[in-house]
Amino acid sequence: MPLAVLPLELLQRIASYVEVVHRPSLYALVLTSQACRAASTFLIFRQIHITVRNRERLPEDVETLIETLQCTDAARHVQCISIKGDIRPYTKRLSMYGQELYQPQWDNGFDEILGKGERYSCSGSYVVYDEPVIEKDSAEDTAWAPVASLLRRIPHLKDLIYDCESQFPPSLLGTLRERHPECRLHHLTFRFRTLLWGVPYPYELELATYPALHRVKIGCSQRDTNGDDDFNLEAVMELVAGLAPNLKEIVILSLVPAASRRYVRRRDEWQGFPGFSGKMKGSLTTLQIKGWTDLVSPTMLQRWAQHTDFDCLQHLQLWGGRETHSIGLTGETMEWVAQNHSFPQLRTLGVYLYRDDMFHERPHYSDNAVAFFQSFPALEELTVHGPIDVRIFEAIVCHHGQKLRKLALHPSEANPSSRIANGREQREIPLELTKELISQLQAQCPALEDLALPIKRDLSSASEASLYCSFSKMPRLTSLLLNLDCSNWRIILDPAYSPGFTGDDAEPLAYNTHFHDDREPTYHALPVKKGDLNKTFINAAVDEALARAIWELVSARKIGTRLERLKLWTTGAGEYGGYSGLHYLQKFIDQLSRSWLIERDPRRDVGDVVVREIGKRQRDMNNNTLSKTLESSEAQVFRAIWPSKEGSRDWQDDWSSFPFPSQ
Repeated sequence: MPLAVLPLELLQRIASYVEVVHRPSLYALVLTSQACRAASTFLIFRQIHITVRNRERLPEDVETLIETLQCTDAARHVQCISIKGDIRPYTKRLSMYGQELYQPQWDNGFDEILGKGERYSCSGSYVVYDEPVIEKDSAEDTAWAPVASLLRRIPHLKDLIYDCESQFPPSLLGTLRERHPECRLHHLTFRFRTLLWGVPYPYELELATYPALHRVKIGCSQRDTNGDDDFNLEAVMELVAGLAPNLKEIVILSLVPAASRRYVRRRDEWQGFPGFSGKMKGSLTTLQIKGWTDLVSPTMLQRWAQHTDFDCLQHLQLWGGRETHSIGLTGETMEWVAQNHSFPQLRTLGVYLYRDDMFHERPHYSDNAVAFFQSFPALEELTVHGPIDVRIFEAIVCHHGQKLRKLALHPSEANPSSRIANGREQREIPLELTKELISQLQAQCPALEDLALPIKRDLSSASEASLYCSFSKMPRLTSLLLNLDCSNWRIILDPAYSPGFTGDDAEPLAYNTHFHDDREPTYHALPVKKGDLNKTFINAAVDEALARAIWELVSARKIGTRLERLKLWTTGAGEYGGYSGLHYLQKFIDQLSRSWLIERDPRRDVGDVVVREIGKRQRDMNNNTLSKTLESSEAQVFRAIWPSKEGSRDWQDDWSSFPFPSQ
């Protein structure tokens, strides 16, 4: 039956399915017929995006958008408008050091691997009181007139997402009050600029207490780069506790700004907002605390518990982020949570755990973590970073397994090489998931759709291949992220480690302490032997052929829903549980340690998959500074595995992954 003769409601259901599976195909569907266009237009224009490059281009960009809405009769379909960018002149976007505030990190593929998260540095330059509050009818405010005009043309706006560095303008706030009083405002660059002078400027207070303010993301620090005290955290807590009655979602970016710690004076006391009684509690549904989180003690969570009712929370995220992997929830904090709160409405949880055992043993860490995870209701989504042992793993899958749809476990331990001289000796090794643990996960988590786990590389052996095959028994699994862990912490941390090397493999590697100058070489034996480096090279070598082979092991015999997406994140090569002296090899090893995204073609009549390398841009940049020749004992190890090929340009043409044994 032709699509054009199907009822509109059925066509809309088809279009909705196409949008979820492969949104680019939705635009092709619009072009097939008038009927398909009528069924698909509401999906295409349901959310529109505006990128503000500068105030000169904004009128033209908005006018083009308005013309598009008019010629497609689509203004009635717009429910959400997202605004990003910065309307200020470029010179005003610079910090005191001439770098943009929260400068994005290099595109190294993290967003593609772990999902799009907070991309900004939590330790860069940050100035709270860097510019005055925007004045009504000022040049900056009137520059937003085209957007205000657009808002007046949208009849059914439900959400406005504001993610511009410049302050939310009075002209847009006035338009929302007048035309869209029920439209929820999501302010993702919120910040008070006048708290240092006591009572905040009237417009800042008007914006903060706007009845439809729904979501806020805000950077907070104890003190900024200029040495001024920052009271934004205290202020937003009071907003939650009654001053902003409909504020439901909070994202806190905990910052330690550059140069802020050089000011050693005592921090001033927060005086509070005028009229704030402190007798009420808010009802947040989402609380996220990221960055340099202060969760070593329960104090931060105790403060939040005084301002919002934890019984209302549905989504909770407590973790450091990419720069702050050593800071998280300690046993003490987890014990307080388990004893004082139950979070009856919670559905999703993300946490970063921290042993806090640099100077003292923490014998009850696992007990506290088990009690912590058992204190929550069965969750739908759970992400855990940090020290995880078998007891914690089993507590998670036993207590939450039946309802879990999404689970991400990233076991890690503090690297001993980063510990200070008088710290205690560390012997903890990150959890390795065995086939038995994966089988337990499969049996107790029947509803899993999205899973992220580490898999220890083992020379592409049959036992390693069997781990990948285990995931084919998860009936609802459609998305899988595997951290291909190439580390071997046992070399340094396990006194019983005895790999049984013989011959050349048993020889320790030597490190020339004068490799960077012309002095006579001085060599020191390293804890890593040639056989260890041999295994490191083989495990780290992950090419497209191996990535496709892993996909086949998981998907070929997959039961239930077929696998749609596989991410392979290769990490840990060259990590041996402490200082190894092989840091100079890291860029070389990184060229072997490739990560991959494998996706099934969304067209049902095509059986092949799309394979793409993740982080290739960063790898190519590193390759420009990498030597094309191999030297010393490391070259001998490499060439013993991969001899030079005839006609190859250099060593990068010679290596390939070890295949799995024939099934």
